Formats: sequence, C-alpha cells, structure tokens
Amino acid sequence: MIEQSQRRVPMPVAAASVILLVAIAFPATTMFTSGPSMVIGLMQVLLLLALAYGLWRGSGRARFWTTLFSTVSVVYGVVMIAGADALGLLEIVGASAIVGLLLVPASSRRWFHDLPAEE
Repeated sequence: MIEQSQRRVPMPVAAASVILLVAIAFPATTMFTSGPSMVIGLMQVLLLLALAYGLWRGSGRARFWTTLFSTVSVVYGVVMIAGADALGLLEIVGASAIVGLLLVPASSRRWFHDLPAEE
C-alpha cells in the first residue's frame, strides 16, 4: 500500500470549488465596464477566489460563508423567480448544487472536520 503524506480533496468539495471558479465568469463581465460596477465585480471575483481556495484547503470558515452566500442566492433567486431568465435559473441550480455538495456527502463533512477516513 502506498502511504500518502497529504490528504486528497474529496470529489464533492472539488466539484463545489470548480463551480465557484466557473461562477467567476459572471462578475468578471461587469469588471470590463467603468465606474462602480467595475469595483463591485472585482470584489466579487476576489471573494469567489478566496472561497474556492478556502474550500480546497479545508477551511471551516470558507465552508460556512460559501454555504451562507449560496443559500441566500437560492432564496433570492426563488423569490425573484417571476422575472428570472436562463442565467438566473442557472444561478439557482449552481448555488443549490454547492450547498448540497458541501453539506450532504460524508466525505465533505469529514474534510472540514479533520475526521479520519473510513477504512
């Protein structure tokens, strides 16, 4: 058996991190305009990068904030569903997937609580 010196990131956490990285494309488009929307877009991009990095490293705070922001995004999207377009529906689905990937699988819970893997 090969002994590993580092823990491997569980697949659900890796998928949630990738979804966050893909989500960077949406606020990045507002960065190319001038004015306050450029600053807001930059702040959103930096926040998403920090959250994805924190999830990858196993930070409980990153998990909490990602779950909180994603839940708020889902609730807001559902409340505003009457005026939702395809992009709004994609945001709801993506945020729901992130919440599910971070909270449901046992491997995700072990990753953030430093519990030993089952053998």
